[in-house]
Amino acid sequence: MDISELKSLLISAKSELNSMLSLNRTKKVKYEEKQYFELISFLSLWNATGENGSEVMNTIDDVPNGDSLMQQLQKLNLELVESQFDAVFDKQFRKQFNKKKKPKVIAIIDIHEQETYSKEKRTSLDIRGGKHKNGTNFFFKFATIQILYKGKILTMKVKIHRRKQSLKSIVKELVGHVQKYARIKVLLLDRGFRDVDLFNELEFIQVPIIMPCIKDEKAKKEFVKARGKFNVVKYWLRNKRREYADVKLLMIRLSNGKEIGFYTTLSFVWLHTAKYYLNLYAKRWNIETGYRLQNMFLPKTTCVKGVVRYFYFCYAVAMHNLWIYLKNVVQGISLTVLTMKVVLVYFWVTTHLVKES
Repeated sequence: MDISELKSLLISAKSELNSMLSLNRTKKVKYEEKQYFELISFLSLWNATGENGSEVMNTIDDVPNGDSLMQQLQKLNLELVESQFDAVFDKQFRKQFNKKKKPKVIAIIDIHEQETYSKEKRTSLDIRGGKHKNGTNFFFKFATIQILYKGKILTMKVKIHRRKQSLKSIVKELVGHVQKYARIKVLLLDRGFRDVDLFNELEFIQVPIIMPCIKDEKAKKEFVKARGKFNVVKYWLRNKRREYADVKLLMIRLSNGKEIGFYTTLSFVWLHTAKYYLNLYAKRWNIETGYRLQNMFLPKTTCVKGVVRYFYFCYAVAMHNLWIYLKNVVQGISLTVLTMKVVLVYFWVTTHLVKES
């Protein structure tokens, strides 16, 4: 594939993504929806704010300004944004995993935080508290679920984690969505998901988990009793309401003496070695890498409206999914995120310069 073919492929893919989205406007005033989404794409590629991006674009073309874009995005509601991007991710899944039967996948859930210093931080239903970071304890939080199958990875759904929503309800919805498309071999979680209600719900819907254990006093006693490099014991967790969740505690002692523990509800754990579980959980780092790359497609904003933040984050995830798919399709060219950005921006600039001349 040469650069000309790559350019055509990228333009077609980006246009297809934008064509699936709508600002749900009742009437056209001056600009078409296509122009708004061209601006959003430009902001995504440059990690720019609406004001700065529109200022650059308006040097060679007439596009909506940043304030106009914000007004349009703020008129959307969370349900509409979610349903539109569900449809986008559905199409991306069918392109990435062109299978008649449901694939058996590894699923990964995590929470992505965006700091906020808004005066509405204590009243907005879209803003939640959290651990102190970068001078604030308040964040917009987005839960994502990714699937991993034969080296291919894709984000399947994004949920904004609002103030009055429980973690259990968010995880249940994400898992239920993936189960429409695939069978979940195991769900990888981090320590922040340790919750008795959540564990019991996942056991009820037959989704096994693995997550690092918290070395509290109870767990430390088990490590003291453990012998050898790999041990498995029956274990239980209890919440403040004295409700219990049954798990297994995997205890692994590395050659350097470091001890690592996992909670799991997987069956027949003795069939595998300690290395198997270490390698299995290491696949969770795919999502951490994914977040860094998704952020490379994230438009910047100081807007404190959850629907705007949600739309921008979903758009970044969709662009990241698009890059993952094209990276596997393109032959003969190393399609890095930077390459994708440069080709798309260069095409836009040269096309519009031709118009101007």
